[in-house]
Amino acid sequence: MRKSGIYKIENIVTKQFYIGSATYIKSRWGRHRRDLKLTQHANKHLQSSWDKHGESSFVFSIVEECHKDKLIEREQHYID
Repeated sequence: MRKSGIYKIENIVTKQFYIGSATYIKSRWGRHRRDLKLTQHANKHLQSSWDKHGESSFVFSIVEECHKDKLIEREQHYID
């Protein structure tokens, strides 16, 4: 079953994190990793951290599952 919701990508070395939302959370992590490995990620801060610390310094977690109609609202809640 496809789960939508809010996720976090955290650098366990620096404790900095990226919050995002997706209609299908599990596949979104794969796309992030692909872009980061290819040094083509849209978020330059995340890319720089990945380049400096390496893939093993990052963990992906689901923060909250929610209906896709609530994604933007809930993502902003966690960013704030």
